[in-house]
Amino acid sequence: MLFQFFNRIKWHASLSMLTFSTQVSAAAMGPKPDQDILGQLPDLQGGMHAPGYFGLARDRAMIGYNGQQEKWDAKLEQYTVAPALTLDYGRALSKQFGVGGTLTHREQQSEVVVNGIFAPKKNVRFRIAGSQLHSATDGSSGIAAVQQQGYLLGAKKYWDHYEYLSDLGISAYKVEANAAASSAVSTLTDPDTLDAGMAGIQLPASGRTDGYQLSLNLRPSPVSRLELKHDLNQASYFGDAAAMRSESQSSNRVRYSHFFDDCLQLHGGYASTSSSERFDLTLTRDRWNLQVVREQNDGAGSTAMRIGYSVPLGQRPNTRRQCGSVGAPRFDSIVNATMKRPAQLPAEPMAIGTIR
Repeated sequence: MLFQFFNRIKWHASLSMLTFSTQVSAAAMGPKPDQDILGQLPDLQGGMHAPGYFGLARDRAMIGYNGQQEKWDAKLEQYTVAPALTLDYGRALSKQFGVGGTLTHREQQSEVVVNGIFAPKKNVRFRIAGSQLHSATDGSSGIAAVQQQGYLLGAKKYWDHYEYLSDLGISAYKVEANAAASSAVSTLTDPDTLDAGMAGIQLPASGRTDGYQLSLNLRPSPVSRLELKHDLNQASYFGDAAAMRSESQSSNRVRYSHFFDDCLQLHGGYASTSSSERFDLTLTRDRWNLQVVREQNDGAGSTAMRIGYSVPLGQRPNTRRQCGSVGAPRFDSIVNATMKRPAQLPAEPMAIGTIR
C-alpha cells in the first residue's frame, strides 16, 4: 500500500518534470504550429478516484469501499435513539457469477440476507436468495420471539430488438416462521376450539407463506410503456392444537406511461389487493406536475388532487430540460445486484406470536 503511494508520487513528479522540460525546449526552439507537443501530453487534472469513503451526519455514520469487482459499506443509523447497524457486501466472482448479502441488527430484531446472481447472457439473469430473521421477545406489546427463514428463486429476461415486448420476470418464494414456546395462546388459535383444561396453556406456533410474482413490461409504441405485475401468496398458520388458519392474498398492478413532445408526460396506474384499490393519474411537464388519486380501503373511499413543483436543492442550476423517455431495459451490475434485498422476502416477522 505504502509502496504504491510513493510510486504514484514518483509518477506524477516524473510527468511534471517532463512537462517542464518540454516547455523549456519549445521556448528555446521557437513555436511550431504543426507540432503541438504539449497538446499530446496526458491530462493530469482531476487526480485519482479513491474507492474508499467515509461520512458522518447528525444521525448516521458510514464507511465503505466501492470498486468495480467488490463493494462493501457499514452504516450506523439513529445511534443516539435506536441504534441500527447495517453491513452490505457484494463481489463479482466473474462476468457471470456474483455473491453478496446484507446484515442488519437492531435492538429487537436482526436479519441476514444472502444473494447469488448468475447471468449466462447480458439480457438474462437468475437469482437465488435466502434470509434468516430473528426477533426478540417484547413483553410490553405481548409479542414473542420469532425465528424466520425465507427462500427465493427468480429469473428475468429483457429484449432489445422486439417491437412490443420489453422484459419478463418471474419469482417464487417461501417463508417459514416459528414463534417461541414462551408465548401464550396466540391469535392464530381460536379459544373455542380448545378444551377447557387447555385455557392459558403456553403453546408454540408456526406459520408459512408460499407465493410467486409475475411481471411483464410492454412497449406499445416507441414513446409509451405498459407495466403489468401480479403477486399471489398463501399464508398458513399452525399450532400444537388442532386449530389452523389459512388466508390467500393477491395483488395486481397496471401502469401506463406516455411521453409526448415538449417534455409532457402522462402516467396512470391501477393497483388492487383483496381489501384496497388505488387509481392515480399524473400529468407532468418539466418541474410541474398535476396528480389525481382515488383510493378505497375496506369500503371507505377518498379522492385527492395535488399540484406540485419540484425545486432541486444543493445542485447546480441545469439549463437542459430533463424529459423522460422509453429507454432500453438494462440490469444493474452484478455487484450492485448482490447487495439488494429481494422485495418478496418480508423484512418483518409473520404475526404468529401475538399474545391474546
